Amino acid sequence: MIKLGEKFLRGAYTPLVTPFNGSLVDYDAFARFVDWQIRNGANGLVVCGTSAEPMSLTVTERQNLLRIAVGAARRRVPVIAHTGAASLADTWTLTEHAEQVGVDAVMLMMPPFVKAPQRGLRSFIGYVSRATTKPILLYQIPSRTASTIEIDTLEDLCEDVPSIIGMKQSSKDEEFDREAISRMGDEFRLFMGLPELAYERIPKMACGLIVALGNVVPKKISELCALARQGEMSEAAALHQELSALNDSAFQDTSPIGVKYMAWKLGLIPSGACRLPLMPPQPEDIEAMDEALEEAGFL
Repeated sequence: MIKLGEKFLRGAYTPLVTPFNGSLVDYDAFARFVDWQIRNGANGLVVCGTSAEPMSLTVTERQNLLRIAVGAARRRVPVIAHTGAASLADTWTLTEHAEQVGVDAVMLMMPPFVKAPQRGLRSFIGYVSRATTKPILLYQIPSRTASTIEIDTLEDLCEDVPSIIGMKQSSKDEEFDREAISRMGDEFRLFMGLPELAYERIPKMACGLIVALGNVVPKKISELCALARQGEMSEAAALHQELSALNDSAFQDTSPIGVKYMAWKLGLIPSGACRLPLMPPQPEDIEAMDEALEEAGFL
């Protein structure tokens, strides 16, 4: 595993949503949102993760979003490019482009729907890794991909590909998380991506959070990570409780429907629209989100 700086890839990284203007990506709004995120406490940014609706975006749109994010960030915080796509060719193209525009790291999700065997996942990751010299985070999210990287496969990959330095874990497999740190070492960057804001795993296993709610309250998520990392768990628990109603209401429907509505409601993006097959939130979900925002003091 390649050596990383002590503070690099730690803390709260926001998986950015994609603003739309009608059927088009609103690139100007996205650039403003990148700047707002940095000024409001995000420790880093993830571009075209699952919160961005990447499978509804074209390769060109994803490349444009990444280029704009890198430019708008101006090296103030690290930018991670999620380059996972439905095909090997598109994944390679996006990963190669990420290298060219100067991202700080690449995040790689397995192709959805395929349900590849472990030997296929290993070969796929090994092949794509040759498209970049940047650190690579693998992305474990079986609810979206229908495949799971097993712990032995992860260990083999880390031995074969030194640029693999961590994983975003969006599966509720705490045993896997413990084993990953045990085998790969404390320097393995394990981000939690669970809707439940699994901050309690930070002191012993996780290096931070990559959670959709960061689109709405990046400073609060950063504070939660910092408190947990410092071992101030009672304060972290209190902050988590403060965020719980907001987070729960945002995940009543498929992500990122809820967080995009909240970001729009707070004026952070000009539209909360998603691309089909995602839909606007239902009236009862809007009521719950508005109530949570009001209770949190945002409305």
